[in-house]
Amino acid sequence: MSIARQLLNEFRPLFRMLEEPITRSPALRYNSIFNDPFFNPPALARPAVDVSEEGNKYIIEAELPGVPKENVDVRIGNHGHSVTIEGKVTNRRGGPASAPAPENGNASETPDTTTTVTNQAEPNNQLSTERQLINNTSFTRTVWLSRPVDGSTVTAQLKDGVLTLSLPKFEDKGSVKISVD
Repeated sequence: MSIARQLLNEFRPLFRMLEEPITRSPALRYNSIFNDPFFNPPALARPAVDVSEEGNKYIIEAELPGVPKENVDVRIGNHGHSVTIEGKVTNRRGGPASAPAPENGNASETPDTTTTVTNQAEPNNQLSTERQLINNTSFTRTVWLSRPVDGSTVTAQLKDGVLTLSLPKFEDKGSVKISVD
């Protein structure tokens, strides 16, 4: 790893802290006592992306924890010079929770000695829910590439919260190699 890259990795938390007031949603500004980027980082406002070059292709890995593949869009733009990753996460909290009932009774003991009690016979008859919080978070990340890629042969896989893109470089068939005498 080069010294410049290592230095940039050391300053990454500082850059995120400087970008955070711009990228964070105004609705999320007052939701925490610890409204500090070190305590409450905006994880999906700008997902972490690693770009590497292997042979004749680029490999891009983006961390997208909790994002289903149906909510992820990947686009190749600017004649193959840019890759844009967009996504959306919707979290619901405070609504009616439905816990699975244990098979052998009304109480279950988990390894950390927490007891969960569920009532199997009572149906959910709640008509209204107040204080339900729906958190919609969206993100966009664009990566600029030095050489164009062939958009028709790009492969994408989302596994364990990591999106992996394999982008073969575009071969310019019209170029001619000139020998130097």
